[in-house]
Amino acid sequence: MDRQTEKKVKIINKTIDSMLKSGKGLSEVTLTDVAKELSMPLSELTHFFQSVEDVFLNEQRRVNLKLEKYIDLQLEKAKNANEVKNILDGLLRAFVDILPKNSSAVLAATFYLPLCLKERKRAKEEYRKKLRKIIKKGWPGKVEHVLERQTDLVLLSIYGFYDYCSGLTSKERQVMLNDLSNMLNLHLQDRLFF
Repeated sequence: MDRQTEKKVKIINKTIDSMLKSGKGLSEVTLTDVAKELSMPLSELTHFFQSVEDVFLNEQRRVNLKLEKYIDLQLEKAKNANEVKNILDGLLRAFVDILPKNSSAVLAATFYLPLCLKERKRAKEEYRKKLRKIIKKGWPGKVEHVLERQTDLVLLSIYGFYDYCSGLTSKERQVMLNDLSNMLNLHLQDRLFF
């Protein structure tokens, strides 16, 4: 990790830690306080982030863009239905691996900060398109309404999984991941469901 990225990560972690440890709400945490805690000039901090909202948006986007890139790359490589099916399992594993240290705080912010809400909406639409492709290619032969419903249910399951996993340890996330993966695979095998 280069020095600029290290600084950025320190700022993100300190901002989230400051909010969690002090019991302050999002509106009470300031970049000025974060800069003081890091013994960093405010101008250096604002080189990376203009507001606390930017910090949370950065974490949210980082996760979303990595996962979107993962899906696109794997879809390009996949040569058959089984390889496409594996993308869903790989996506869930990648998701658990890259969840931020304080993912519960990041998740909470995505429901309240306007830029985070906008990113959440964008990401959901993007994930829906990509999941639909995965389901259509990995479990072929579905009628259109089944494909649509199963896509919606997988998307709902993944967002529920994020909410549930945000408060778990890494080991607990792995157990839940295996259960979710098995459940989704069983669900997607049914071509005529609904």
